[in-house]
Amino acid sequence: MPTATVILPAAGRGQRFTDAARREVAEPPATKVFADLAGRPVLAHTLDAFLAVEAVVELLVPVPADAVVWARDTFAGAAPGRRLVFLAGGEQRTDSVARALDQSEGKTELVVIHDAVRPLVRRSVIEEALRQALDHGAAVVGRPVDHTLKRVADGRTVAGTVSREHLWLAQTPQAFRREVISRAYSQLGRLVGKVTDDAQLVEAVGGRVVMVEGDPANLKITTAEDLRVCEALLAGGWPFDETS
Repeated sequence: MPTATVILPAAGRGQRFTDAARREVAEPPATKVFADLAGRPVLAHTLDAFLAVEAVVELLVPVPADAVVWARDTFAGAAPGRRLVFLAGGEQRTDSVARALDQSEGKTELVVIHDAVRPLVRRSVIEEALRQALDHGAAVVGRPVDHTLKRVADGRTVAGTVSREHLWLAQTPQAFRREVISRAYSQLGRLVGKVTDDAQLVEAVGGRVVMVEGDPANLKITTAEDLRVCEALLAGGWPFDETS
């Protein structure tokens, strides 16, 4: 497996993260990526997941500008033998990723972008995303939609039922050949409309993206309830059927 750079955007303040959850952050700034999860910051669990993958040699973590020094001090020595860089993130997630791409040494063939607040990502899923990106240029971890979908007309009234056939819920990690994601980000300023994930940029410039089936436990921590669910999964023995 060629080597990989991992970008973990963590600069968001988490407006939907409740005050109750924010109070669990031991040090300023109060942001969900530093919240306590089973006795350690959320980010520590996410870093561990990627450090378990041999191909990962470089990790870049955009954080709030006022958290850079704190994060460097807190996570000093967390990635022996790997390059771990904390940098000031941008106003938008894409700004943070663009800054991280600029600060990457550029020596790796693959780039992985993963929500820093998805701490329960399996090593096997990461590795499969890397393999698929190597073969196809870009790969997105996700789950086939298994709920009934309703289209709502006025905020409450059901206007119809939407077929879930061929629909997937996108997660992260999203993995790319470096030249693929670099080309996509070079066109960022020319795109119209809201960008919600990195694979969308690759799609917009005509790149091929394949899906990799993920794990229901690969939750994105958005609320205090999400944090509690992750804690319960860890307490229950996650990752369950995976030995490491």
